[in-house]
Amino acid sequence: MRYIHLLAAILLASIAAGAVWWFADRPVPVAAEWNQPLSSISFAAYRRGESPISMVYPTAAEVEQDVLSLIGKTRNIRTYTTHEGLEVLPPLAQKYGLKMTMGCWLGRDMANNEREVSALIEAANAYPDTVTRVIVGNEVMLRGDLTPAELVGYIHRVKAAIKQPVSTADVFAFVLKNPEVVHELDYITVHILPFWDDYPIGMDGIEEDAVNKIEKIRSVYPAKPIMIGEVGWPSLGRDRGPASVNLVNEADFLRRIANLAGRYDFDYNIIEAFDQPWKSQLENTVGANWGVMEADRVNGRGVPKFAMTGPVTEVADWPVRAGWSIGFGIVATLLLARSLPSFSAMLIFAAAAQILSWLLITTGFHTQAITYRAWQQYWLVLRVGLPALLFLALLMRIRDRLCGLTPRHIWCSRLMEISAAYAIGWSVLLLADGYYRDIPEFDFCLAVGGVLVLAAVDRSFTGLLPRRRLLGWGLVAGALFSALSEAWALHIGRDFVAVHPLFSDQLPYLIKGLVWNREMDLWSAMQLLWAVPFLLARKPEAPIGPA
Repeated sequence: MRYIHLLAAILLASIAAGAVWWFADRPVPVAAEWNQPLSSISFAAYRRGESPISMVYPTAAEVEQDVLSLIGKTRNIRTYTTHEGLEVLPPLAQKYGLKMTMGCWLGRDMANNEREVSALIEAANAYPDTVTRVIVGNEVMLRGDLTPAELVGYIHRVKAAIKQPVSTADVFAFVLKNPEVVHELDYITVHILPFWDDYPIGMDGIEEDAVNKIEKIRSVYPAKPIMIGEVGWPSLGRDRGPASVNLVNEADFLRRIANLAGRYDFDYNIIEAFDQPWKSQLENTVGANWGVMEADRVNGRGVPKFAMTGPVTEVADWPVRAGWSIGFGIVATLLLARSLPSFSAMLIFAAAAQILSWLLITTGFHTQAITYRAWQQYWLVLRVGLPALLFLALLMRIRDRLCGLTPRHIWCSRLMEISAAYAIGWSVLLLADGYYRDIPEFDFCLAVGGVLVLAAVDRSFTGLLPRRRLLGWGLVAGALFSALSEAWALHIGRDFVAVHPLFSDQLPYLIKGLVWNREMDLWSAMQLLWAVPFLLARKPEAPIGPA
């Protein structure tokens, strides 16, 4: 009878878990649809392990494979450099009937600037029917790499040597701030990225934001054509203010922008064709996930992350994750719950195992997805290994409690303490780099979820963890640091300061920045919740019982 009860408890918990997985990962309806090729899309052919930083560049064959992946998806491609494996791109674009907005990279290296400008002029003259316009430098004014006079010098040189229209590309604030540069352009290339621009815009304001910025530029420069040189949305990484990052939002954003461009008669370029893992070195996870196609090609061809019509599934491989999660929960229950005294205890344990398994598997898949560099493979051991040990320790503690025994596994407490110290360190780093650093709710969801499960089993927050006031107050401080990190990152942003130079103008946004990021609010709340059992413990930790 005991085994029948155990199997029944497992079956009920597994069915419930499967229903939750299915409900949470149903396809999400997206109202906007687009069934035509995009106007233009940023192009770079870097795969995993390739990077302009390490100077490992795509091969000619890889570039051609990626060009083939874009046929039918876009009419034009935009590039940012004339080198780094893209020397073969103009003849390939001509071969396959794609137009190019060709760019050259300008920075502080004057010798490289010379190579870039010379190659741009040569390619534009050699392929005049393919290279239909050019962009001299990308966000040079935002970075401050060149003075406006130096940038104008390069623009004049290119304009004198080719017949195509010439521009430079920069963010909205610096386009308006540098009229001496804009007056020299044949057309204006402005980047409108609601996720990054001065202060972030949520999905409900993206269309109004784009139209307002376009109309503002038109009012200042009515005679100049305008192209949005970069517009897009990330699918993975940290939220920024009200700008929420996920795949559904990326699909919705791109569809809406494509439709908006037709209504308001402006040209646009989507950033970007493929996810770029190398950008994680500069902008962490969020910088690597702006592509409309996955970073990993299949048989050399790009894999779209979503369709431009119909509903979108946020986690396409959810059945695989659900299988692992439910399987782990079943195995843990079979191994640890056989000694439980009643069916109700077995059912509670089986439900707890499924909840904790869900959190563990979610942590594992998420951390694997955002592991891009070699050293992160070693960090992955900590990011997954620590929750895995805690998963086992939590279930053994729950088993003891359901058996009516004093919890005897002191290492559950020790793992919680290590995890809490790790979390506090992460929040300190968030304060130091609140612009790009990931918000770590996935890394610690098992620990905080474990506190809630223990509290549900014990029906109390008292006695869950040992009295560790230093850790408890450290988590409270971490919650404060996390909230402050959003406002501080906003305050030091160069484009934000350019738009709001006076602190009195900045203050309303900075105050809003303390609470407007729901992901950061969740992380702060998680830390405060986690602090409670450390601070409320009224008795010393229970002694270790017999093995």
